[in-house]
Amino acid sequence: MTRSRVCFLAFILAAAVSYGCGSSSSSSTGTLSLSLSDAASNEYKAIYVTVKEVQVHMGGGDEGRWYTVASPNMTYNLLTLVNGIMGQLSLSYLETGTYTQIRLILGSSPDSSNNILGVSHPFANYVVDDTSQYHELKVPSGYRTGIKLVHEFEIVEGVTTELVLDFDTEKCVVRSGNSRSWKLNPVIRVLGTTNKAIVSGIVTDAGNAPIAGARVSIQRYDTETHEVAVFASTLTAADGEYQIYVEPGLYTVLVCKDGYAPACSMLMTGSNEDYEQSFALPAVTTGQVTCSVTLPQGSQDQTVGIHFLKTSPCDEANLVEVKAVYVSQSGSYPVDLPAGAYVVIASDGAVTLPGKNAATGSTVSLDFTAG
Repeated sequence: MTRSRVCFLAFILAAAVSYGCGSSSSSSTGTLSLSLSDAASNEYKAIYVTVKEVQVHMGGGDEGRWYTVASPNMTYNLLTLVNGIMGQLSLSYLETGTYTQIRLILGSSPDSSNNILGVSHPFANYVVDDTSQYHELKVPSGYRTGIKLVHEFEIVEGVTTELVLDFDTEKCVVRSGNSRSWKLNPVIRVLGTTNKAIVSGIVTDAGNAPIAGARVSIQRYDTETHEVAVFASTLTAADGEYQIYVEPGLYTVLVCKDGYAPACSMLMTGSNEDYEQSFALPAVTTGQVTCSVTLPQGSQDQTVGIHFLKTSPCDEANLVEVKAVYVSQSGSYPVDLPAGAYVVIASDGAVTLPGKNAATGSTVSLDFTAG
């Protein structure tokens, strides 16, 4: 399969940098290319965020200066930014030197474009679920002044520094029990595009027909903590193809899709190398594990991640994460999974509950109020 190493959406937002006092036209400059991407989720038809402004900080601590590098005021569907496709936020000249932070300011009003259903955006930040219903994503007060991303990068004279703001939508969209209040919990990684490997391939069913919307993730199991770290993920296109960037290292490449058995391979990646990994998924029966979550009262800003792990199909000594959901209120949450047995791990970032065994068709209790 042949694909460009970097693909861009048709919309490109160029923003001029406004330099503060002390800079001059004679200052040496380099270029910052800043793009938006998404670690995908197949739980929704669309996930929209409105980006009002992007700033970068030169210098450490409270010293230094903030520069505005983009003011797009644009509403993006994150689920279109997969398989190496990126929405460029800015291509800007910056004074050479060391920068330590990026600040992403979300908008409160959507742009004038239509959404995937052909109508105006009802909210600035929202999801379209699998029944075409809208759910506004409330932005916690702590992010009203901007989402700060601590990431040091260097601007070198005459050189373009490429960075990607990678939203992890599985963690960003937080369900809120039986209420109709959903929350945006921004989890964003800042990625460079140099020294990355590219893993690509095609996912088909047992009859060799392409499977669209399969989740391909790059994972690693920690045998000491019994936790699975997911480093990157994407969704297959209509033709079953996918493409994903990854740091050099040893990983499990896992493919999941509701209605199919997961498949995986072990892969050691190097720098700037391309790897072809294709998979055929046999159909299986789908079941549900219902999670009964109990959180302390008054914990509106608490987010709990629920991770469903099972024995790796390609290495019985390891576990893989088949699915993860994130919730912010007490309630009952049914989760569709391939029929079978799972280890369920829940964490709020501060407390991780002991793993619990559960099989599809059962209910698992996750109580964060117990001492």
